[in-house]
Amino acid sequence: MIETGLNMKRYMPLIILLLYSGMSKSYAQDTGQTNLLKDPGFENFVPGSGVWHTGGPVKSMEPKTMPDMKVHFSGSCSLKMESNNPACHGVAVQKVNITGGKTYRASARFLAENVGSIDKSVLFRIKWFSNSGPTGYDYISGLEGDDGGWLLASGMVKAPEGSTSAEIALEFRWSMGSIRWDDISLTECAEAAARKIKVGSIHYRPEGPAVADNVSAMARLLDQAGRAGCDIVCLPEGWPTCNTGTGMTKVEANTLGGSASAMMAAKARQYGMYIVSGLYDWRGDTLYNIAALYDRQGKIQGIYKKVQLPDSEAEAGAVPGNSLPVFTTDFGTIGILICWDIISPEIARILALKGAELILCPIWGDVRTADSWKVTARSRAMDNGIYFVTSIYDGHSLIVDPAGEVMKETGTQGTLLTADIDLGFNPPWSWIGNAGRGTWRGVWRKDRRSDLFSPLGDYRGGH
Repeated sequence: MIETGLNMKRYMPLIILLLYSGMSKSYAQDTGQTNLLKDPGFENFVPGSGVWHTGGPVKSMEPKTMPDMKVHFSGSCSLKMESNNPACHGVAVQKVNITGGKTYRASARFLAENVGSIDKSVLFRIKWFSNSGPTGYDYISGLEGDDGGWLLASGMVKAPEGSTSAEIALEFRWSMGSIRWDDISLTECAEAAARKIKVGSIHYRPEGPAVADNVSAMARLLDQAGRAGCDIVCLPEGWPTCNTGTGMTKVEANTLGGSASAMMAAKARQYGMYIVSGLYDWRGDTLYNIAALYDRQGKIQGIYKKVQLPDSEAEAGAVPGNSLPVFTTDFGTIGILICWDIISPEIARILALKGAELILCPIWGDVRTADSWKVTARSRAMDNGIYFVTSIYDGHSLIVDPAGEVMKETGTQGTLLTADIDLGFNPPWSWIGNAGRGTWRGVWRKDRRSDLFSPLGDYRGGH
């Protein structure tokens, strides 16, 4: 909910994005846009002829593909792909003319029955071509709803410059069962508005000797962040009692009702910015290592409890959290890690799968080599196609983009890092043997074999 009294201009990119992302299969009809595809509901489908062409890499492994007039989402027909071979692979394609550099909305309805894994076996892909050959491809990986079992795959994609045509591919592979396709659409649409925000990270190890000194020093750095126009700023782990000799003990600074938390709430409200800060939080006789998210009004919007505790914290009485939440801000979805959480790439991956576009990480330090932390931060960003922002004591604080490139870094104490980022940035990548390019968010979401990952939840001592 965007409250009245806020700067609406700031939030227009988000509003536009939400409007586009919520559009249904009737997008073309509702907006008057022309569907570039012919026979989108397969009412005129005839195997071996017409605008849709079917096939597969190996003829003998193709699923049986036929029109289905009994089960369909709308109209009078759907396209059914069916196989009892777990190694099947078939595709229905249609090629249309497009304009390079333009943005298109693609959507398709499908009904999967007795299919082991949608991620693995159901693909809606657009391949782009110029007059001289392939220019890249995009997966349409966003899924919505469950209308009688039917799912809607939809997304906005930008044709690479120089492209003149697009091949829409509906694929069923590597599974028994059946897929029915209906209401396939490709329409030209307005380019997605840039979603630009300013992120900040404070690189500072408070010097003490008292909590009040740390709070005053951090307040001055938050003033810098506010005056710089930061939309969100990351503070380090456990800073209120750093160098005070009190550590994680039960003092007022180590509670959400303490002076440090009150100061951050006031600064968030004063400058209308989000703050993510590491804190120690005593609740009765239970201690957590947390990161608090303060919203633009200075309210605590959410709490993340560190789930992976090093021995030193467990021996001090800390209790781990048991959930990996994401938080919805007025500019997008964020996730939070704290220090030792970075040793497990699965945590960042889960946050990305839950929709996080930006992960912030308050951290004390990295006990490995000087470059280990930078490698870890870059990997978490690159593996998941997200921005990664860190605030650390021992090492360099970083702002990393979704391609794994370090945008800003510093090891100088008392420094505010800032970077203007676009949350819509989705860097292309290519590799040997690829016909063109993919995109981070499109490729890894579809190529990852989640059906094989159940051992990640297992632990057996000695292995």
